[in-house]
Amino acid sequence: MNTKRYGVVVGIDGSSAGGQALDWAAAEAVRRRTSLTLLSAYEVTTVPLVDGYGLGPEALRAEAQDVVDKALRHLADARVQRPGAVPDADDVDVEVVEGAPAGVLVDRSAASDLVVVGKRGLHALDRLVLGSVSTALSAMARGPVAVVPIDPVALQSVSPADAVGPVWRVVAAVDFDDHLGRVLDRAFDEARLAGAPLVAVHALKQDFIAGPYAAAGAWVHQYQDEALASLHDEMRRWEEKYPTVQWSVEVEHGSSVDVLTSRLGRHDLVVVGGRRHTPIAGRILRSVADRLGRDVTCPMVVAHEQR
Repeated sequence: MNTKRYGVVVGIDGSSAGGQALDWAAAEAVRRRTSLTLLSAYEVTTVPLVDGYGLGPEALRAEAQDVVDKALRHLADARVQRPGAVPDADDVDVEVVEGAPAGVLVDRSAASDLVVVGKRGLHALDRLVLGSVSTALSAMARGPVAVVPIDPVALQSVSPADAVGPVWRVVAAVDFDDHLGRVLDRAFDEARLAGAPLVAVHALKQDFIAGPYAAAGAWVHQYQDEALASLHDEMRRWEEKYPTVQWSVEVEHGSSVDVLTSRLGRHDLVVVGGRRHTPIAGRILRSVADRLGRDVTCPMVVAHEQR
């Protein structure tokens, strides 16, 4: 059993998605003043023994090591181009691990401040049938995780100013449930670390509104007013712990995903609650974290309880 304690862990695989996750994780490690661990996992599959077919364990490990070596060179270049944007070399560790990437990262999430992974652009059917590391991690993690989508601006630009990493605003997706406190604690902490404002957003679901004209009903306005008042009270309690964070609250009509995606930009960070479940259950039941993970264009932190 792995008993080591980690700071920020990022899963890398040599893809563009993994490279942008690395940039974001490096910036997060700097914000948190903690270590950064680059993790490359490889899985040895069992295949019929055919001469000259496939890759053996040694070759797979060598490929995974090559991914880590390239990532280290990328960080070294970034220290020159963007001083202070990535951790010092002494604060960067590497791990090359045999095992399914999703399973290894789920294991690391139990002992990490944050696990970071990139998101690949799979089609809807691919996500349902094949799944992805980001989907599995956001569903089954044993601690907080961040999913970083492909940022086309950063991908196409050579300007250091367009790099993935800065957080200009934190948006907390809040609901009045048992993980509200965990979401707000993580969101306030991320806003404090980034020196960014925090917006708490609560979606007034249309499912609760009977009929096309009921939105104008007095009870809907009363609910909205009560939700705003409750959120202000909750935010003031967290303000005592995070006095430097500037915050505001919004209550809007619509689904959580629609309300949030309409507000999010590339340098935002959205924080959502998380309950552990199997990836397939998350996709079929359409959890907020899973749907947001498909649609948002900014990094998303799923605030799983650490266990």
